[in-house]
Amino acid sequence: MRTLVIGCNHRTAPVRTRERIALSAEALPRAAREFRARFPGVQFAFLSTCNRMEVYLAAPSGATPRIAEVIAFLGEFHGVEPEAFAAGLYTHEDVAAARHLFRVASSLDSMVVGESQILAQVKSALEQARATGSAGPELEGLFEHALAVARDIHARTGLSAGKVSVGSVAADLAGRIFSRLDDKRVLMVGAGEMAETTLSHLLAGRPKHLWVTNRTPATAEELAERLARTHGVAASTVPFDEWVTRLAEADIAVTSTASREPLLTPAGFAAIPRRRGYRSLLIIDIAVPRNVDPAVGAQAGVFLYNIDDLQEVTERNLAQRREAVAAGEAIVETAVIEYAGRCLRRDLSPMIIALRRRFQVVADEELARLIPKLKEASGHDRRLIEQMLHRVLAKLLHGPMSLLGEQADPGTATVYADALRRLFGLQDDELEEEDHDTANSPVHGGLDGRA
Repeated sequence: MRTLVIGCNHRTAPVRTRERIALSAEALPRAAREFRARFPGVQFAFLSTCNRMEVYLAAPSGATPRIAEVIAFLGEFHGVEPEAFAAGLYTHEDVAAARHLFRVASSLDSMVVGESQILAQVKSALEQARATGSAGPELEGLFEHALAVARDIHARTGLSAGKVSVGSVAADLAGRIFSRLDDKRVLMVGAGEMAETTLSHLLAGRPKHLWVTNRTPATAEELAERLARTHGVAASTVPFDEWVTRLAEADIAVTSTASREPLLTPAGFAAIPRRRGYRSLLIIDIAVPRNVDPAVGAQAGVFLYNIDDLQEVTERNLAQRREAVAAGEAIVETAVIEYAGRCLRRDLSPMIIALRRRFQVVADEELARLIPKLKEASGHDRRLIEQMLHRVLAKLLHGPMSLLGEQADPGTATVYADALRRLFGLQDDELEEEDHDTANSPVHGGLDGRA
C-alpha cells in the first residue's frame, strides 16, 4: 500500500498561489465527489487551510492516481493551468508522508508553531473523508495516529504556550502599530471561526468600539452580541454593502471572508484616506483568497498585512519555542518509527504467511509419501521424523522471515518481498490470511529455528 501527500504551504508557495487552489468548506464535497469519480477505489482526504492545501492518498503500489494526475485534477477543478501552481507543490511518500502529517497535526509545520487550530482542522479533514466515503483503513489509521501524536506533543511539551495563533499574532501586530487600543475602533469583515478567534485577541486590548459585518446580517448580529457580552466592549453591526465606507471611521480592519475575489480594491478605497485625514489604518487580511487588493496598501497611512506577512511575528515566537520544538520533533520521529513498523508488518504479513504455507505444503506432501513406507517404524520414530522436518522448515524460513520482518527497513523489505514472491511464484490468491487447516499442519509452528 502506497501513502502519498501532494500539496503546498506558506513556505513553498505565496498566498497568491495558495488562494488559486484553496478549497472552501462549500467546495470540498464537490471536489470529493469528482475526485472519487475520476479515481475510484482510492482513499483520499483534502486538508485546506489559510496556510496550506494538501491531498492525502492511500492506494495499492502502482495504482492511479499518479502525482501528475492529481495536479491535473486540481488545475481542472479550479480552472487554473497547472503551471500556475505546480512549482510550489511538494510530495511525500510512505514514511515521509506520515512524518509530514504528524508534523502538520502537531503544528510543527505551521506558520505559528504551537497553534492548536490545525489539530481541529486535521480532525475535520478526516471526518470529511469519512462523510464522503473516501476514507479507508490505511488512511484512517494514518490520520488517527497523527492526531494521537499531536495530542501527546501538546501534553508533554510547552509548544502551545504563549502567542501561537493567527489571531494572537494579529493582535500583537496591532500593538506594534498603535501604542494603545482602548481608543481605537475595530471593523471585522466576516464572521467565521478565524474571524472570531482574531477578534477575541484584539478585544483583550478593550478597543473603544467594535463593528461586525457579514453577508448574513443575523450572523453578524449574533457574533456582535456575544462578543460584547463576553468581552465587555461596545459592539454593533454594519450592513455588508456599507463596510467600505465605514473604513473612514475605523482604525483597525480585519477581513476574513470566503470571497474568491478582492472585496476592497484601490478604486473602492480611493476616497477613504482623505476622509479620515490620512490617519493610520491597519488592515489585516487573513483570508485566503485575499479580501483586499495588495495595491490598497500603497495608499497614504495604510498598513496592509496578509497571512504571509504575519511570518515576521511568528519567527520571534518560534525563537522562544525552540526547546519545545526539539522535544516535539523527537516525539514525531519515535512515532514515525512505530508507524512504519506497523505498516511494514501489515503489508508483509500476507507474504510471510503465503511463503510459510508454501513450505508447509511441500513438507506435508513429502511426509505423507514417507509415512506409508515406514511400516516397521515405531510411533516414536515417526515423531522424530516429524520433529526433524519441522526443524528443517523453521531453519529454512528463519533467514527470509528475519529479512522481511526484522532486519530490513521498509524500502528494502518491500524489495525482498517482491523478490521472494517472484522466486517462489506466489500468486495473489495465496496472499491471504492463514486458515485453520494450515495452522493445524503437522509441521506448523514457530519460525525461529527451534524445535
